[in-house]
Formats: sequence, C-alpha cells, structure tokens
Amino acid sequence: MKFNGYYRERPPMDLDKQISIYNNSDQKTNLWNSFVDSELTGVTDDDFSILPRVLPASYWPTIKRSAYLITKFTLELLSLPEKEIRAIVPKGPIRDHLLDELEVLRFRRGRITGSYRFDMAIVGSPDPRNPPQLLEINEIGFDGLARSSFFQKTLLEHMPTLKKRLRMIDTAAAEVRNMQRLGNKIARIQYDSYNWDEEYLLRTAERLGSEVRLVCPREFDLDVDAESYPQLYHQTFKTQNQRVVIGKDWRPDAINMSFAYTLKDYQEGHHLYRRLVRSTTPQYGSFLTGLVASKSILVLLADPALQKRFLGKENALGSSILPAHLLSAPIADELTKRPQDWVIKHADGYGGQQVFMNQELENKIRKIPRSRRHEWVLQKKTELNLIEVNGLLSRPKRAISDLGVFVQYDWSNGRFQHFEVGGLMCRATNKSLKVNVSGGGLQVAVLMDRAR
Repeated sequence: MKFNGYYRERPPMDLDKQISIYNNSDQKTNLWNSFVDSELTGVTDDDFSILPRVLPASYWPTIKRSAYLITKFTLELLSLPEKEIRAIVPKGPIRDHLLDELEVLRFRRGRITGSYRFDMAIVGSPDPRNPPQLLEINEIGFDGLARSSFFQKTLLEHMPTLKKRLRMIDTAAAEVRNMQRLGNKIARIQYDSYNWDEEYLLRTAERLGSEVRLVCPREFDLDVDAESYPQLYHQTFKTQNQRVVIGKDWRPDAINMSFAYTLKDYQEGHHLYRRLVRSTTPQYGSFLTGLVASKSILVLLADPALQKRFLGKENALGSSILPAHLLSAPIADELTKRPQDWVIKHADGYGGQQVFMNQELENKIRKIPRSRRHEWVLQKKTELNLIEVNGLLSRPKRAISDLGVFVQYDWSNGRFQHFEVGGLMCRATNKSLKVNVSGGGLQVAVLMDRAR
C-alpha cells in the first residue's frame, strides 16, 4: 500500500547508523531466542519490530502535557453531580447501562484510581511545538501495557552500544506502583484465560512486592483449562461487610478489570458487576471510567466551553485533539459531503471495530437511521507518520504508526494525588489506513533519545 504525502520519521544520521548495525537476521534470531527463553505463553505468536521507534527526549514533556490535560478533563467530568453528567455525556447503549443498570454514579466513591491508554497520532516532526493528537481513549482492559515493558527491555539488552543513549519507560512497573496506592493485593478479573501480557504483569508485581491474582469468577459459568492456565484462579465472589471476598477468605485491597467491555459483556456479568459497584472494595480502573471510553468523549473534548470549564481555557487542548462532532449534529450533513476528510466511529466501538472512512464511510452513513445518529462520532481524519520497521515474523517495510501513551492516575477531592505517563508503545501497518488497537500490524518499541 502506498502512503503518498505522509511524513516519514527518521532518527538522526549518527543514531540511524548505530541502529542499522542491529538490523539483520542475527538480531532477529537473538531476539527470538530471548522470547523463547522468557517462557511467556504465546509470546512468539506476535510480530515485533527489531527496529525501535525513536523519539527525541525533548518531546517527552509535550506528550506528558497533552496526556495530563486530557486526563484532567475526563476526571473533572466524572466528578460532576450526576444530573450534570447525564446532561453532558451523550446517550448511548453503554452509557445508559452504566448509569441506569449498574448505577455507577449513585455508588461512586470520591477517589478514582486507574490507568488509560491514549491512542494518539504524531503528524509531522515530533517537535515540542507539535503535540500528538488524540485518536481515542481506552480504559478498562486495554492491551499492551506489560508487553511494552518486556519488549523494550529485551530489545535494549540486544543493542548494548545504545543503552546509554536510548531510554525505555517501564509501563508495567508504573502500573503496579499505581495499584499499590490502593493496596498490595489486587484481584484482576479474567474470563477463562490470560495472555503473556498478564504473565509479565504478574512477574513485575512480584518483583515490586505486590500480589496480583488473575481470577475467573465462577459466576461467569465458564470452563477453565487449569492445565493450560495454571496461574488462573477459578473462584466465587461474595460480599461480607460490604467488602469483596474471593474464594474462601481472600480479601483483595482492590478489584481490576482485565478486558474491554462490550454491552454484551456488561449484560452477561450484570449481577456480579452490580455487587462490585455497590461494595466498598475499590476498583482500580473503575466501571465509572467507561463513561469516557466511549468515542463520544472525543466530541466533548473538542467543546471549547467544556475545555474552559475543566481546564481554564477555551483552547486548552489546542492541537492535542482533532475536530469531532456527533453524527446527529446539524453540521454533520455538511461535513459528510467531504468523506475523504473524516472518519466515522461508533461511540461504543473498540479495538478498531466499527471505524469507517472513505467509501465505507459513505455507505455506512446511508444505513444509519437518524434516530441512532447520536451513537456515532465524526472525527477529522489525520495522516499517521511513517516509520521503518522490520518484524520478527515479517520483512522490512515502511509503515504508518500510531502512538500508545499509557497514563496512571489517582484522583481525589478534585485534584491529582498522582499522575504519571508510565510508558509508550506503538503499532504499525502497511496494509490499511487504520492501525487497530488489538493485533493491528506489528508492535514497535518506543525509545527516547537522550541526545535530542
């Protein structure tokens, strides 16, 4: 696939020359052997680039500032009285389920602790005056958190001459440290399995003195293959004195959800989730934040009045966000006359699902009844930067790439008790204009160049 007119990111000539030393089949073999030796289940199923994406260290404060402002906006919104939140957040299937069935606002606590992954686009030079642009927000169960740490660490170990120049950020450790703000015993809810991402998170937690258990609730009525997934507990959840108790007597300090939720997921686990929401056991990455994982948040972030209310300035987010409108807005009919300029996303879609552009966009809009247009978001299309990649399981190529920005937060009494940009990673593809959240092309380590 050809990407005409896209900006091509390249390291400085001296750094490019040093990296090129490792761009060969021997490096692929060395990395592959390290992956196998890690004994992480299924780690060799994923395609990773042996070439990192290198951003200048001077760009780090710009990324951090954009992430801080977007995070603050969402948490200010979630701290409003219920009546105001209902008036601001557009209606939609998941929004209505969270508010009316799980009653996340009625039973919310004053403290919100958890993490986001912001999928962002760098368009043009990664210059401090050119912040990354938000594509979407992911909250519960986002992918890549621990694998980012593992792959960056492994890659740097096999690039010894660059260890002093390139810096990695340990996302898994940042996540565990933030979990520890709620306690050292965390129950992470799984379905009937887990992947190597979670395995590496468990290893990190153990190294930092925490106990993270992967638990498949018996309430899901699923068959668990204990031989294939020996670190997965299959136990019941009950409540004693308003606190969650798992199995016979394990009382976690907090509950963490490990997967992204569709409306079907919410409905199937409804009775369990109602009990969790009503308990006093804190949630790390609470159901409450599902209200801002909807693509509708893109429209709210673009609202100058809300920016001024939550961040103090009408243009506080500046070029960190893209223009976005509900498909039901009066302006939408005029905008969709230029389908090449826009992307349409279902408010409750995730993982690259229900995203349409170009001819697909025109065809999809014709099929959406006007009564359901409030469930769709128009977002300005942007051109992701091109980077050079060379996959463990694929050939060298030039591909477009997004930027995953991992954020850990602890919010209470209307302000941050803790905020951290805990890591970066990205995915790259040369087969589509879309880089999907899960399995969208190969995965790429993001390292910071201390010399710039």
